[in-house]
Amino acid sequence: MSVPMAIALSGQLLLGQPVMVKPSEAEKNLVQSNASGAGSGGVAGPYGAVDRKLYVGNLHFNMTELQLRQIFEPFGPVELVQLPLDIETGQCKGFGFVQFAQLEHAKLAQSALNGKLEIAGRTIKVSSVTDHVGTQDTTAKSADFDDDEGGGLVS
Repeated sequence: MSVPMAIALSGQLLLGQPVMVKPSEAEKNLVQSNASGAGSGGVAGPYGAVDRKLYVGNLHFNMTELQLRQIFEPFGPVELVQLPLDIETGQCKGFGFVQFAQLEHAKLAQSALNGKLEIAGRTIKVSSVTDHVGTQDTTAKSADFDDDEGGGLVS
């Protein structure tokens, strides 16, 4: 469950540096083996429920999970609402996730709300979590990550 949330953070700044998060090959293989073994008639993408999960960005910091659920429920049954909170303030970090029971409801909500709904002076951004998966720059080479100092982040 935390993998899609981590992947959605790709591109966010951490200590002034952009974070690049990608699923590991082991994760892809596990998901693929589970999907091929299931043999269900439902539509399942390579990341399972991630297909029905939406990333919601540019949220006001006072947003609650209940409020976010109420915004998305008119489009169909909502299975899950996740709103990461700042540890220090207890407030919303400005983004969240909404998972629908059916893919078509997620697509409908995305097309109806992305860039079209303003909440507390902020126009929300809605995208499929799968839009964030696998779209990172894959041209980086191992030499790009060599650290002559032997440390981690450079401040």
